[in-house]
Amino acid sequence: MLNQVIKKISFLTLLLFACSLIHAQEICDNGIDDDADGLIDLNDEDCNCISLIESSLIPNPSFEEMTCCPNANEMLHCAVNWIQASAATSDYVHACEGYLGNNSIPAVAPLPFPDGEGAVGFRDGQQFAGWDYKEYVGACLTEAMEVGVTYRLDFFVGFQNNISGSMEFDMAFFGSTNCNNLPFGGNNFNIGCPVNAGNYTQLTQQTVSGNNAWVNVVVEFVADQPYEVIVLGPSCELNPFWMQDPYFYVDRLAFEEVGAFGIPFDNVSGTICQNNIVLSINEEPGNTYQWYLDGVAIIGETDPSITLTTDDSEGTYLVVITTPDGCSSSKEYDLLIPPYYAPIDVGICENEFFIVGTDSINQSGYYELTIPAMDGCDSIVQLTLDVEPNTYSFLKDTFCEGNTYVLHDLSTEEPGLYEINIPNLAGCDSIIELELSTIPLGTGVIFNDPIEVMLGEFIDLAPAFYDPRLIYFNWYDVSNILFAETLVVEDFQPVDNTTLFLESSDQYGCDVIDTVEIRVDKSNIQVYIPNAFSPDGNGINDFFKYYETIALQEVEAFAVFNRWGAEVYREENIVEHLTFRGWDGQFKGKDAAVGVYAYYIKAVFLDGNEKIFEGDVTLFR
Repeated sequence: MLNQVIKKISFLTLLLFACSLIHAQEICDNGIDDDADGLIDLNDEDCNCISLIESSLIPNPSFEEMTCCPNANEMLHCAVNWIQASAATSDYVHACEGYLGNNSIPAVAPLPFPDGEGAVGFRDGQQFAGWDYKEYVGACLTEAMEVGVTYRLDFFVGFQNNISGSMEFDMAFFGSTNCNNLPFGGNNFNIGCPVNAGNYTQLTQQTVSGNNAWVNVVVEFVADQPYEVIVLGPSCELNPFWMQDPYFYVDRLAFEEVGAFGIPFDNVSGTICQNNIVLSINEEPGNTYQWYLDGVAIIGETDPSITLTTDDSEGTYLVVITTPDGCSSSKEYDLLIPPYYAPIDVGICENEFFIVGTDSINQSGYYELTIPAMDGCDSIVQLTLDVEPNTYSFLKDTFCEGNTYVLHDLSTEEPGLYEINIPNLAGCDSIIELELSTIPLGTGVIFNDPIEVMLGEFIDLAPAFYDPRLIYFNWYDVSNILFAETLVVEDFQPVDNTTLFLESSDQYGCDVIDTVEIRVDKSNIQVYIPNAFSPDGNGINDFFKYYETIALQEVEAFAVFNRWGAEVYREENIVEHLTFRGWDGQFKGKDAAVGVYAYYIKAVFLDGNEKIFEGDVTLFR
């Protein structure tokens, strides 16, 4: 039975590289874009060749070894070496009896499976009413991870057909250093994700999306402890679609050190400058070989070795080996051909020298210079040298009185004559003789401050006095962000204590700055909530709602619960407070019972503060 399963796995793996191409019409070894999607050969996802990894640290990585055929939910015990890691139960699915998902949701896995006929399905929910509907599976590794070693997990995630809420999620992997920690948290449904158990570490996390397909995912991480256990399932974060029962599948979990993926070259010899680089892979009877450049087949290169010369193209070379059991890719080799001719355009300043090899040049002109290399790749430098002269100039400039004048390395508040050495466009010395004078300032601007406002109140910002010679105005906040370019700013709504700056300038660009302090009173960060209402239709107090202040921005959640904790009313993201009616005393289309109800209100105020209001309200009729 086991040999038959192995043969079946090998046969399906071989067909993944060849037979799957029949549907897509992409031939993977002819150098042609057969399906006209702009992707050729290995660059087309239809030509994925699953590397044959001799072993995986995860036992039974494709869920093919089993003790029984699953025919109902919660039968992971049928899969050899796999353990139900969480109190919430995942599902073992297999084609042996046609059980392909969770019957209670329901969920159906996409077919065919990536490897064999088995997989695992799990739900990504949330912790609710004492039950955590995030489901996890785990296994003890065949050997502990080595600290400091980079590991790769190459696996497939399955997505149902067009199921809302089940087309994207964050998948996570967790590790523990002791197999006795599996399952985590015992049978406690309140534990949640593995890290809450106290003896698990999240190793990595990946967002995955798809629809009616199996998506290949590869993640890598460096082991920081000698982990013996791996647990996989949803991330600890809340899935925003948890109410839609998001459900996903995993299969073919190839887990090894990174070096185990991709077959290394048996030999790499020679140098490109001597036209004798040889890449060779170990030749085995019954295997076939096809070489690729940047993922495109090199027609005719079907031997286990290839010789590269300077006539070949630069790029990434690899070989795909097809065996009776499947196919695998070699390591990659990046070919870079050193240039024989290197054109260089260089500019230097007078009295400087440009050095190439043993040559030192300080005259403009064209030169060809040979530079020998140790690997035999002599390069000829084609040099165009431009010698730039130093320059001299005279400059008059002005600056505003009281400001600091800065030019290159000159910084002064005084007028006068200065000599400055500034590199010109060519980087050479440019001597500038500077005559500097000042422009007098006026009387500036004056504010009457501080200004005191209530949170949510609008005010007009305007100076009490300003010099009429000032014609340009810029308002800045404490982060130096410009928010207005007028003298008066109307309908300004501050949300925190702050200081604003008004920068004003005259026709010469001389500016003055004044500040105004604004103090925001936040004593109105409240909402009024009545303690009783009577939904009897008399038009008086028929709805239970909150009454806002001008400081309120949004109510993120407004919920009402009966005495048993069941939610009877909920509204979220309320921003239109004046038109919000509130709870009308109905539950499931009927009058709610007279009595005391609990409410929960999460309010966000204009300054970003959040406050929770909780209490009781009495419903009477």
